[in-house]
Amino acid sequence: MKKKLLAVIPAIALVIAALPLQPVDAATDNEPVQLSESDIPTGYEAILNWPAEEQPIVKQGSQSFEVEFIQVMLNYFEFETGVDGVFGSHTDQQVRQLQAEHGLAQDGIVGVDTWTVLLEAYQSELFPVETAIAYAEESLDNDDLVFSSNGELYKDSNGKVFYSLKAQSQDLIDDGGTGTVGFYDVYENGDVVESEPR
Repeated sequence: MKKKLLAVIPAIALVIAALPLQPVDAATDNEPVQLSESDIPTGYEAILNWPAEEQPIVKQGSQSFEVEFIQVMLNYFEFETGVDGVFGSHTDQQVRQLQAEHGLAQDGIVGVDTWTVLLEAYQSELFPVETAIAYAEESLDNDDLVFSSNGELYKDSNGKVFYSLKAQSQDLIDDGGTGTVGFYDVYENGDVVESEPR
């Protein structure tokens, strides 16, 4: 009996060794994703092709790519939510919290107003104001100029987003003046266009 067992053990070891090892992901889809303000994952840019008015109305029971985006953004706003693309009761509760924080109707339905909050936050992460200032500095190439912005993203009639920057001369500021020398709209693609104050 012992001889048979000794013969079987190496055979089992050979079979186990031949089996491929599969990596195991320790996190499940239902665990909250922790995101910092500069850590929104890319891959959702397609949603930006449509304004808030053209986004689908999403509510409890919905299951879609848009729900996954909403869940990612809820985490961005520090409302811990599992990212699985299913709009369940927990996602509903977190949407209501987001709506309350932004002074919206707390109905748990992601309509135009809630989409606006989510899309603006996502867009501002993809195109932060610091990038717009860097574009302006490079385009105008004047060491005396300093730029400032209210941090608000604007949209032109073609749906392209931009920041309105105020350009000031450091020399004029140092001489006691306001230093304002102009205003520029700076687009995500790097275009810098002289404009009016906003």
